[in-house]
Amino acid sequence: MSRPPDRYIQPGHPPSATAPASVRATRVLSLATATRDYARSLDAGTFDRLGSSDLRYLFEAMGPELWAWQYARRLTQQSAWRARTEVDEQVERALAARAMTEGIETWATALTALDARIEHARLHREPMPQPLAVPAEIRAALEARDAAALERIRRKRGRNGEGETGAVAIPDEAVHHPPLPGRPA
Repeated sequence: MSRPPDRYIQPGHPPSATAPASVRATRVLSLATATRDYARSLDAGTFDRLGSSDLRYLFEAMGPELWAWQYARRLTQQSAWRARTEVDEQVERALAARAMTEGIETWATALTALDARIEHARLHREPMPQPLAVPAEIRAALEARDAAALERIRRKRGRNGEGETGAVAIPDEAVHHPPLPGRPA
């Protein structure tokens, strides 16, 4: 199942298309600080009101793939992922990368939710939601999963379409019926 090309963008794009090019992040946040601040702004309901410089700080600290995963989690109404402060940042990034690839359903559900939001925005003439920057390996996994599902459907249709019903009928007299409780056999 192919996805429309406008639903997602390549990782590496800034979080806000409306942010002026002159806005550059000068302070550098740690991964733990960025994910904590991100989660707090979501919990407080202030994320949509963050300025472009604040968004850029968070984006640059998390990186494009982790930023996209956080957006996918937000689209699926999951809590934000937080890096632990007492663990090395490279270890946390590796754990997050593994969770991103193992949680393929999050990405699939996020794309479906994004489609619904795009359709809602189109129908109500509202601003379009930000596209989802799906990493290449995740897109490949989604496409492989969709291709496997189509292959299973094709094989099932082919098997049933060749005159077979799929299930073999068992004559009623061959079926063993246990006696009812309290009645002789």
